[in-house]
Amino acid sequence: MKCRTVRLTGFVTPGSAGTWYLSRLVVTCCAADAQVLKIEMHGTTAPPADAWVTLTSRWRPTGKVGTDAARAALDASSVTRIAEPKDPYG
Repeated sequence: MKCRTVRLTGFVTPGSAGTWYLSRLVVTCCAADAQVLKIEMHGTTAPPADAWVTLTSRWRPTGKVGTDAARAALDASSVTRIAEPKDPYG
């Protein structure tokens, strides 16, 4: 599987044992139905919890595609702290 470079923006959610996640809220109708989508990050120390960041990463496929073992994970090559967007749901 070919590695892809991606650039994403989101907020930091701590995980366990040094793991951290880049997170975004997805809203279908209104803020009351918001759901958090998280991507596991590797390759860099976690920024402070709830900090907003833009990062450049390489896709790290885990598990077999189409199975319950498949999940999103990235190897971060650069992480830049940014101000919280005016519309964090956008």
